[in-house]
Amino acid sequence: MLTKPPLEQLLPRAENRYVLAMFAARRARQLTDGARPLVESKTPNQVSLACEEIGSGAVVYRQGKHDVSIPERPEIIAQREASRREAEAKRAEDMLEEQRRPSARRQAREGSTFEKEGISAQEASLIAEQLVQFVTEQESQVEGQISSQIDFTSFTESLNAQDRAEYEVKEEDED
Repeated sequence: MLTKPPLEQLLPRAENRYVLAMFAARRARQLTDGARPLVESKTPNQVSLACEEIGSGAVVYRQGKHDVSIPERPEIIAQREASRREAEAKRAEDMLEEQRRPSARRQAREGSTFEKEGISAQEASLIAEQLVQFVTEQESQVEGQISSQIDFTSFTESLNAQDRAEYEVKEEDED
């Protein structure tokens, strides 16, 4: 290779010629990708610049893979911690708000629906059971008929009849 300094002068800095050539090529690739040169040089050749860095000892060959950790400044660490805590607090606040919102809506909706009609929760439960029983009876009577085609007027009539019967039983109990 035609580099300055020649590879023969750099051999003591690596295990053998192959390792030295790979080392210089890797550093030249880093310089080409935008790494900052560690020595002052006027050469435009990236390989020669890499060899100059190796010769000056600014870049050192290490065998194996090494995890490089660059210590961070305390201000950056503190700022990152503060922003993490702030984001965590905001997330917790949002989750709490999300949990409150549906339950308040549901309670308002349930309470207002029953109260508007003057029906207690027990009466609504009884009506629901009667509806299920009525639909089951209708399905067993008319096979092959789709449940959406069931005549619900007879259901309301049966509810009214049951209400009248309950009202009559209550009047007899009062007498």
